[in-house]
Amino acid sequence: MSARVKGRTLPLPAPPKPPTLSEAAPVRLPGVIGAPAAIEDAFRRLTVIIAIDDSGSTSGTDPHAVRYAAARAVIEWMSRQGGGQAGVVHWGGTAPAYLAVGPVLVNRKMRTLRRALNRRPSLGWTAPAAALQRAARMLPAPAPDEVQAVLLITDAEDCGEGLAEALALLPERAVHVLIVGDGDQDVGWQALPFASITRLPSFENQALALACGSVLAGALGLQLRPLTLSP
Repeated sequence: MSARVKGRTLPLPAPPKPPTLSEAAPVRLPGVIGAPAAIEDAFRRLTVIIAIDDSGSTSGTDPHAVRYAAARAVIEWMSRQGGGQAGVVHWGGTAPAYLAVGPVLVNRKMRTLRRALNRRPSLGWTAPAAALQRAARMLPAPAPDEVQAVLLITDAEDCGEGLAEALALLPERAVHVLIVGDGDQDVGWQALPFASITRLPSFENQALALACGSVLAGALGLQLRPLTLSP
C-alpha cells in the first residue's frame, strides 16, 4: 500500500550560476621619497597618457582586468602626491577617438578618468602604433618644465608595423612600455628608443601597479618609498 500526502508543490531550486571572475581592485601605491613641497611641484608638472591594450587577446591574458586597476591606482596616486594631468587611450587594432579621454587634471576630473577606465572595449588585433598616434594627437607641445609620459600596457607578442614612426611623433624618451606575459613578447621592442621597457610575467595586480608607479616616479627623478607589508 502507498499513501500520498497532499500539499504544495515546491519548485526545484535553480542550479547555481557559475561564479564570475572577480575584478581586481586598485592597490594603494606608496608615496615617493622627498620633501612634500618638491614632490607636489614635480607631480603638478606631470602629464601622463595611460594607453591600455584592449586587443582581443587581453580577455584571456588579463581576465581580472588588472590593467584597469593599475591605471586607476596610478591616477589616484597622482592625486595624493600633488596632482598633474592624466589621459586614457583604449587601443587594439585601432585607438578610437571616442574612447580617448584627456589629458585632464586628476584633482578636478577624477570621475571622468574613472568612467574612461570603466569602459571595456574589445578592439581586435594588436597595433601599438595606433596607441602612440592617438597619444601624440592628445598631447600638446610640452611646456619647458612639463614632464610628459605615455604608459603603454600590453600583452603583445609582436610590436606590429609603423611603431618607430609613431614613436617619433612623441617627445624623446617619453614612452614607457610595460610588456606582460610569459612568452618572447620583447623581441623587436628592444631595438626602439623607448624611455624604458618593463617586463612582467603575468597580470598580477600589485606588481603591475608598482611597476607603473616606479616608472612614473623615475620619469620625475623620484623614487617610490619601500612598500610596507602588514604583519
